[in-house]
Amino acid sequence: MSRPQPPRPPFQLAPLLLAVALLALMPWLGGWYQRGEWAPSAREAWASSVASLVAVAFGVWVIVLLRRERAVHQRHLVDLEALSLADPLTGLGNRRALERELARAMLRSRRLDQPLSLLFLDVDDLKAVNDRFGHAAGDETLRAVATSARQCSREGTDSGYRVGGDEFVLVVLTDRRGAERLAARIAETFLARSPHQSRLALGIVEWDGAMSASELLNEADRHMYRHKHVVRGDGVATEPPGD
Repeated sequence: MSRPQPPRPPFQLAPLLLAVALLALMPWLGGWYQRGEWAPSAREAWASSVASLVAVAFGVWVIVLLRRERAVHQRHLVDLEALSLADPLTGLGNRRALERELARAMLRSRRLDQPLSLLFLDVDDLKAVNDRFGHAAGDETLRAVATSARQCSREGTDSGYRVGGDEFVLVVLTDRRGAERLAARIAETFLARSPHQSRLALGIVEWDGAMSASELLNEADRHMYRHKHVVRGDGVATEPPGD
């Protein structure tokens, strides 16, 4: 299961190289300005060459330092961006990450002419688990959902997000039938991992190419709540044919 990464801006090397070149030419341009002609003596040429080499070495040293500082700064930005897009409990993306990545997934689906589906997952009666066994048990249940989603999803293709207390969304590049198979695998895996035999309710929607990102999310949410209490023995709430 992939995690979004912030884009890395290009390093503007050409202006720095131009500045180094101008700095290296300064001794020669200074001599030409003083004499009014381009005919330095051997001693002046040697001195200008040494000064140019020093200028070039200094410029290269500055460029190396700038590139190193930029790399450190970029790593910090990536870390901060990752923290702002991740749910700290499960390690999945948060709602902000979903809103950003869903729009990109829809564009990719349209460009590649591939189906796109949304899975909306909800843990049934998580409040009862918290009340009876404590919030640590509830957190363990939520982590079991995330682990099951990662285990059953395709790396680099599907992406998962925790969007509420016990609500999760998976964005998958597949049609509804493929999403239903994935939902069944996640439900089975979660039921085996769930510390207190919790169950999942699921809403599955295939994008029709016309709905906006918010409409697609609302539709998946609506399907999940409509069938929240229609739970099979394997732990997944399914939708009747044609719904």
